[in-house]
Amino acid sequence: MQVENQVVIITGSGRGIGRSIALEMAQAGAKVIVNDIDEDVAFSVVEEIKQIGGEAIAVIGSVAEWNTAEQLVEMAVKEFGTVNILINNAAVTRPAMIDKMTEEQWDLVNDVGLKGVFYCIKAVAPIFKERGKQNPEALSNGKIINITSVAALTGSIGQINYSATKAGVVGITMSTAREWGKYRIQSNAVAFGIVETRMTETILTEKFVDIYKNKIVLNRFAKTDDVVPGIMFLSSPGANYITGHVLNISGGYHIGV
Repeated sequence: MQVENQVVIITGSGRGIGRSIALEMAQAGAKVIVNDIDEDVAFSVVEEIKQIGGEAIAVIGSVAEWNTAEQLVEMAVKEFGTVNILINNAAVTRPAMIDKMTEEQWDLVNDVGLKGVFYCIKAVAPIFKERGKQNPEALSNGKIINITSVAALTGSIGQINYSATKAGVVGITMSTAREWGKYRIQSNAVAFGIVETRMTETILTEKFVDIYKNKIVLNRFAKTDDVVPGIMFLSSPGANYITGHVLNISGGYHIGV
């Protein structure tokens, strides 16, 4: 997908979708900054990348903290010279029905999944915008891919915090596209349905598994291999004329059945 020698930050990339993106990026020749709150899994992904001949470093910490977002960019510049692609993947879930949801559950999901996206975009702003000023005719001076969900539009029972966060991510995506288009910076989002990862285990219980599957037109849950190619495309030169777009990779979940 032509990302060779691009420097990419991937938040929440110690497990699941983030890990798969990191490995695919490295396989394609990108230099990867792996981020997670869990030191063991982050360094494990870095080691996997090195074993396939790639280049990667780990930055440990939650993107809900500004210092982590800053450090992600600082380490990318220190180790690889710049940042070209930002993939905001980090998210958490804390399910509860509306009347049972605590303030702590609401705040944690929004702090990681919404404020963290804002922090990371703000952190890459000086590099992306300066590149845009120096290269105003370039086809791309930076790419941002934000991970959202079909829950942003359809809602999700027991996850009002997560649905609100993911709707906010769409708004951030569009606002960034509008503000930074003049710098030839692309801002897009990818909306997933249900991908089989550790995070979705909380909702894919025996009680709900058939209910959710029946909402998917293709009648199966996604694997990480199903969703990574779309992210790779939006990161590539093939997407240089795409911005302000939400790519649904949900097996048809977003249109309903």
